[in-house]
Amino acid sequence: MTVIADNKKRVTLPTKPGERFDLQSQGGDRFILTRLAPVEPRKAKVSIKKVGGYTVGRLGHPVNADALKKALEEFP
Repeated sequence: MTVIADNKKRVTLPTKPGERFDLQSQGGDRFILTRLAPVEPRKAKVSIKKVGGYTVGRLGHPVNADALKKALEEFP
Protein backbone atom coordinates (compact mmCIF):
# COMPACT_ATOMS: atom_id res chain seq x y z
CA MET A 1 0.00 0.00 0.00
CA THR A 2 1.25 3.48 -0.81
CA VAL A 3 0.12 6.57 1.10
CA ILE A 4 0.88 10.22 0.39
CA ALA A 5 1.48 12.96 2.96
CA ASP A 6 -0.56 16.16 2.69
CA ASN A 7 0.81 19.71 2.92
CA LYS A 8 0.73 19.49 6.76
CA LYS A 9 2.95 16.36 6.77
CA ARG A 10 0.04 14.07 7.72
CA VAL A 11 -0.54 10.58 6.37
CA THR A 12 -3.99 9.01 6.39
CA LEU A 13 -4.26 5.25 6.94
CA PRO A 14 -7.38 3.12 6.50
CA THR A 15 -8.20 2.61 10.19
CA LYS A 16 -11.12 2.90 12.58
CA PRO A 17 -11.40 5.77 15.08
CA GLY A 18 -9.60 5.07 18.35
CA GLU A 19 -7.25 2.38 17.02
CA ARG A 20 -3.80 2.46 18.65
CA PHE A 21 -0.45 1.95 16.94
CA ASP A 22 3.17 1.55 18.00
CA LEU A 23 5.59 3.60 15.89
CA GLN A 24 9.25 2.61 15.78
CA SER A 25 11.91 4.56 13.94
CA GLN A 26 14.57 2.42 12.30
CA GLY A 27 16.85 5.36 11.59
CA GLY A 28 16.86 7.49 8.51
CA ASP A 29 13.60 7.24 6.59
CA ARG A 30 12.34 3.84 7.81
CA PHE A 31 9.42 3.44 10.22
CA ILE A 32 7.56 0.39 11.49
CA LEU A 33 3.90 0.89 12.40
CA THR A 34 2.30 -1.93 14.39
CA ARG A 35 -1.39 -2.08 15.33
CA LEU A 36 -1.88 -2.65 19.07
CA ALA A 37 -4.65 -4.61 20.74
CA PRO A 38 -7.51 -2.45 22.02
CA VAL A 39 -7.50 -1.53 25.70
CA GLU A 40 -10.65 -2.26 27.67
CA PRO A 41 -11.27 0.70 29.97
CA ARG A 42 -12.01 -0.21 33.58
CA LYS A 43 -15.06 1.55 34.95
CA ALA A 44 -14.57 3.18 38.32
CA LYS A 45 -17.06 2.32 41.03
CA VAL A 46 -17.63 5.51 42.99
CA SER A 47 -19.95 6.01 45.92
CA ILE A 48 -21.01 9.54 46.87
CA LYS A 49 -21.31 10.37 50.58
CA LYS A 50 -21.66 13.45 52.77
CA VAL A 51 -18.68 13.83 55.13
CA GLY A 52 -18.48 16.84 57.44
CA GLY A 53 -20.79 18.92 55.25
CA TYR A 54 -18.86 18.09 52.05
CA THR A 55 -19.86 15.77 49.24
CA VAL A 56 -17.10 13.17 48.82
CA GLY A 57 -16.62 10.47 46.19
CA ARG A 58 -15.04 7.18 47.29
CA LEU A 59 -13.49 4.75 44.82
CA GLY A 60 -14.19 1.03 44.96
CA HIS A 61 -10.44 0.27 44.74
CA PRO A 62 -7.30 1.75 46.32
CA VAL A 63 -5.41 4.55 44.58
CA ASN A 64 -1.87 3.72 43.44
CA ALA A 65 0.34 6.33 45.17
CA ASP A 66 3.15 6.05 42.56
CA ALA A 67 0.73 6.58 39.68
CA LEU A 68 -0.76 9.58 41.47
CA LYS A 69 2.69 11.17 42.00
CA LYS A 70 3.58 10.62 38.34
CA ALA A 71 0.30 12.17 37.17
CA LEU A 72 0.75 15.20 39.42
CA GLU A 73 4.31 15.77 38.14
CA GLU A 74 2.90 16.24 34.62
CA PHE A 75 0.19 18.61 35.89
CA PRO A 76 1.03 22.28 35.25
